[in-house]
Amino acid sequence: MRGRFEPIPTRVAMSSPRVPRSPIHVPRLVALALSGVLLALSGTSAPLVGQDAEPVFVDGQAQEVESFSDPEMWIREDLWVETEFDSDGDGRLDRVHVGVTRPLQTEQGLRLPVVYATSPYYAGTAGLDLETFWDIRQEVGARPAPRKPMPDIPQQSRRPIISNSETRTWVPRGFVVVHSSSPGTGLSQGCPTVGGPNESLAPKAVIDWLNGRAKGFTEPVGGEEVVAFWSTGKVGMTGTSYNGTLPVAAATTGVEGLEAIIPIAPNTSYYHYYRSHGLVRSPGGYPGEDVDVLFDFIYSGPEDRREYCRATVRDGEMAEGRDRATGDYNDFWAGRDYLNQIQVSITHRK
Repeated sequence: MRGRFEPIPTRVAMSSPRVPRSPIHVPRLVALALSGVLLALSGTSAPLVGQDAEPVFVDGQAQEVESFSDPEMWIREDLWVETEFDSDGDGRLDRVHVGVTRPLQTEQGLRLPVVYATSPYYAGTAGLDLETFWDIRQEVGARPAPRKPMPDIPQQSRRPIISNSETRTWVPRGFVVVHSSSPGTGLSQGCPTVGGPNESLAPKAVIDWLNGRAKGFTEPVGGEEVVAFWSTGKVGMTGTSYNGTLPVAAATTGVEGLEAIIPIAPNTSYYHYYRSHGLVRSPGGYPGEDVDVLFDFIYSGPEDRREYCRATVRDGEMAEGRDRATGDYNDFWAGRDYLNQIQVSITHRK
């Protein structure tokens, strides 16, 4: 079964809102680097749509191909990939929302490698109201005063486009571009965990789906199965900040098919991001931010599971483990340190 798709001009399609970011054009900055890395991913099959309808590499760099460059001939589709976890406690395996942008030639037998980006930001955020952050005027060792709650984020339902990032750079160069919303954000099921295991396992599931090892469906519950028949199974991931952290998280799983990651300014340890040798600190420019603040900031997912996720994750696991009184390293923070997970992954693969 094919997913919900139709050729849609990128120039008129609306992408979901994202957090404000620097005016630096990140996709352009990484284009040459990623094209060189992804040369090894190409492994395309013989096309059935003309001699020029295949990726072209010159000096290790992917070139724009005219046959792939018309956005009106791109196929935009969305689906839900079933994961191996149930983080929202509804008794069903969580499914993450996935958007695909691919050249029309893939409907005619051409198989292509994938540039994959995932994010908790695609469906919007709660906004930057520092009144809802922690009060940084706190004595060392004292219990913090309660913080003001953030407003709810209305759930977005735009389909089939999750984001347009990366599409104009990579689809004309012969790659399929895939986006997914992190667990508990947008139309993805589950709870946000800010560095918890499901943030690593969600992109792993998408990569497994691109390799035929996981199932995709046309709907978040039930639906017909969708197969990535157009994928070579070779995947490269990229992103900046939180979106750059998630490729690192995916790589720690050792998932087969993830051939390269280019994480830009990633966070590799949430302890070192929010603490410093026992000192409670904040990332630059966001005084009073902590792991539970980021939870509220990104929680745009299904509204019927928000009460459970807040009680279980934010007011349960995070409240018990973040320890703003001492700032000490503990099991909660160790579980959000990707260096630990990388070491475990290497050990298991030997």
